[in-house]
Amino acid sequence: MNEKALRKDILKELFNISVGKSASILSEIIDKKILLNVPDIEILDVKANKVELDKYFSNIIDGAIMVSSISFKEKSAGKASLIFPADKMRNFINLCLHEDSEDGYCDLNFTDIDFDIIKEVGNIVLNSIIGEIGNYISIKFNYMLPEIKVFNSMDVGQFIENEEYEYILMLYVTFNIENSQIEGAIVINLTLKFLDEILKNIYKMEVDFNE
Repeated sequence: MNEKALRKDILKELFNISVGKSASILSEIIDKKILLNVPDIEILDVKANKVELDKYFSNIIDGAIMVSSISFKEKSAGKASLIFPADKMRNFINLCLHEDSEDGYCDLNFTDIDFDIIKEVGNIVLNSIIGEIGNYISIKFNYMLPEIKVFNSMDVGQFIENEEYEYILMLYVTFNIENSQIEGAIVINLTLKFLDEILKNIYKMEVDFNE
């Protein structure tokens, strides 16, 4: 296995552990079995050709999206966003509320209760992931409260508006609940310093792995 592939596998395993923990918490809260995993990840340079970034984003979701985001600042700073198709999240919310979805109909007019549910889901999943990274690089982060927004379509510009964040760590995620599968992404905007700290720790793990 080459060095790049090994680093990717280490990162993927790290994130699968953290999303696995958050899935267990969510399962207990709504009393339904939830499986959440990270089948793939990408580290993208924001300064790269925007067409390439658009390609990655278009592979995730087509249509209206629901985004739950938290910002964090400490020795390292960044922003993490949980992104899922809005129609799929409507079905997920209905499952959480033990309500049936009407066949062929999807109401994208979300209520305050709907937003509260997604805010809690985003808080659990994103805090788990960023917390795991923090443990990994020995930094405790202070988080802002999650923000929830619904967009008519995905625009890569929404995730690169801050020039301070030079890289995007993209986690492709799959949410399975009650035989329903939701595919989405977690996008983490990173400073170069933050990414360097993560990769430095991965390098240490590589050295231990090869000894």
